[in-house]
This record gives sequence, structure tokens and C-alpha cells, in this order.
Amino acid sequence: MKWKNYLVLCLLLSVGFSASILFVPGLSETLEGVLLGFLSTNAS
Repeated sequence: MKWKNYLVLCLLLSVGFSASILFVPGLSETLEGVLLGFLSTNAS
């Protein structure tokens, strides 16, 4: 895969993921819970 195609793919995935977090309420709450759990178990 050429770097330009890879860059476009990463950009589209990040925009799509961000939009789904903003506009799907259940997904944002689930993701927040997972991230908080991850950070609390790995904090030292």
C-alpha cells in the first residue's frame, strides 16, 4: 500500500470513529468505561 493511500485510510478511519463517538450515545459511554478501566488498572 502506498503511503498516500495509507494516509487517506487512516484519516477516514479516524474521522469515522470520532463521528461515531459523537453521534452514538451508547458507544461513547462504553468507550469511556473501557478507557477508564484500562487506565485504572495500568496506573502506578
